[in-house]
Amino acid sequence: MGTVERLAVNAANRRYSEDDVRRSARNLLVDGCEMKAGDEVLILNENGITEPAVSDIIEDEARKLGGRVHVMWTDTVKGPEDLPPSVVKAFESPDVTVFNHMIAGVLRLVPFNGRGMKMLNFLQTWDQLGSPFGQVPYKVWLEVLKSLGQRLGMAKSWRITCPLGSDFGGPIPQPGQSPKGAKAETKGTGDGFTLRTFPLGVCQVFDSMQASGRLAVRWLTPSGVHVFEPNGIALPSPVLIDIDHGRITGFDGDAKAVSELRAYMEKCAAEMGKDPYIVNSWHAGINPRCAVTAGPQQGLDQWMYMAHANPRIVHFHTIGAQPPGEMSIPVIDPTIEFDGEKLWDRGRFVFLDRAELRERVRAFGDPDFAFHHELDIGV
Repeated sequence: MGTVERLAVNAANRRYSEDDVRRSARNLLVDGCEMKAGDEVLILNENGITEPAVSDIIEDEARKLGGRVHVMWTDTVKGPEDLPPSVVKAFESPDVTVFNHMIAGVLRLVPFNGRGMKMLNFLQTWDQLGSPFGQVPYKVWLEVLKSLGQRLGMAKSWRITCPLGSDFGGPIPQPGQSPKGAKAETKGTGDGFTLRTFPLGVCQVFDSMQASGRLAVRWLTPSGVHVFEPNGIALPSPVLIDIDHGRITGFDGDAKAVSELRAYMEKCAAEMGKDPYIVNSWHAGINPRCAVTAGPQQGLDQWMYMAHANPRIVHFHTIGAQPPGEMSIPVIDPTIEFDGEKLWDRGRFVFLDRAELRERVRAFGDPDFAFHHELDIGV
């Protein structure tokens, strides 16, 4: 595995070259995972989701960097209680684990004895990994998040609106305050455990248990904690939900759409023993190079795992009081204000326009390339 001969790639069927894919793989391993020669590296792949050629190239690049590499393939898991003990044991000891598997999304809910760097890689097809989304240097986004964190850390309130009628906002708890639901945000996952995502794609999570207003709902998409049947729902028409201090209090829309939404929320909540009518938190996409050509009709889970990093989407965690809940509500083309200042404007992450930020990221990559806004998110 991991050789050019093994790959046997037909370039005519690929949008990006092998050089592009390898460049992104090195970006993942070196800048993202901080891998070094001699590290033990585990690559964990998801059957039916990860393209073998992607695993092969990551493996090959890790070996070139001097790693001792092991590769595992395993099935989709239905939730934290479904984690195979043998798989958990396998990723407890390596210096670096690359998760080409959404099993990583549930690890923060399952304490275990882990060590080393753990990276959730969202780019599991050839053209995803080879795209500009994967090629922008990882350190560019570390710098963006550092700068954004400083700005958001000073904020006292937020408000989110969208073209379909969303208008939802609330206070940001200040030091010394402990909002309802905040405890779940810091739930541990074991000493020494670090989980990153590649590429970096969202801002920090904001509690919404003190927030009120309305949200426009077109879809419910899985949060990555459990697998449901069906795994998400697309409504026949948008529904506006009224929210008072994190609790859904009303529904406004076509009767059929409202009925479908309520039935699905109650079904998922009943399966997990949770409250269906809670919106507990949110975060928004920050990475404008995230482009998605397959839309919700191709699978709500796979669409959301990719598209949520684009600034055209902010998503809200629902069903259950503890973040991230069981489902997400993606809202398209949001305007997001902190203390009245627009940092997202109708789906554009205008925070990236700041001259001082552009100058800071030049040390790691070209801001014109990194901050180019991709508009195609599949809808």
